[in-house]
Amino acid sequence: MTESSYHQSLLIVSMSKIALIIGGTGGLGRATAELLAQKDCTVIVAGRNVDKGAEVVSAITSAGGTASFMAVDLADRQSIRDLHANIQQQYSRLDIAVNAAGVLGPLTRIHETPEKQMDHVFAINITGFYLSMHEQIKLMLATQHNIPAPKQHIVNLASIYGLQGVAYGSAYAASKHAVVGMTRSAALETAKKNIYINAIAPGIIPTGIVEEMGAQLAALDGKNPQNEEMKTLDFQKLYPVGRFGTPGDVARAVAFVVENDWMVGSVVRVDGGFLAN
Repeated sequence: MTESSYHQSLLIVSMSKIALIIGGTGGLGRATAELLAQKDCTVIVAGRNVDKGAEVVSAITSAGGTASFMAVDLADRQSIRDLHANIQQQYSRLDIAVNAAGVLGPLTRIHETPEKQMDHVFAINITGFYLSMHEQIKLMLATQHNIPAPKQHIVNLASIYGLQGVAYGSAYAASKHAVVGMTRSAALETAKKNIYINAIAPGIIPTGIVEEMGAQLAALDGKNPQNEEMKTLDFQKLYPVGRFGTPGDVARAVAFVVENDWMVGSVVRVDGGFLAN
């Protein structure tokens, strides 16, 4: 890179918003990363899978956007701290953070859920989210002097099952209820600091998590009548629009939220009318 092109790249970064997408290596996170890049954000794709991260960065840069990959593992507290320290060192600020990573966990009755699997779901979907927000807010507050008229946003991906219960998914539902609670609570603390925190509650979107859910349902013991009912349930018919959502549906909702400074502690349902029933 020549000196002039280097300074030009620094100028592009300084003019654009810096957007972190944790879980940006696939599914809803990838769609969000690509859309925010189209809206002239400098995107930081964060996740565990280096190869998938490189693939997303390549797709963004090939389309004319600006992106980089940083590794993070939400089950590792130091990894979360290191990610945000690297962002502060490299970019000197953070305008947008989207917390899109998560795990489904076991589809089992609550009294049959192994504690180790429950701990894994909570470690990523609750503690990982909480500590990510902890670091994001600290970083945003510490670097506001680098942003003219700062208006910063954090968007957490919750779920429709963070707003209601779901049989066989108590650990997942509990974790997503926690995301909704921490979103609303933190939003009250930061609104006057020009940091706006909201959540998106997607319905079923055909992504890796949903594929995992399908595989778990197919493996249920058909001898139990309740299991057989779950295995044959047509989930698409639960949606008034008659279809599952797409990652793009959720990404567009995220893009709307991060452009709105009058939304504080909101939980936006993107669910094809599921919860309107």
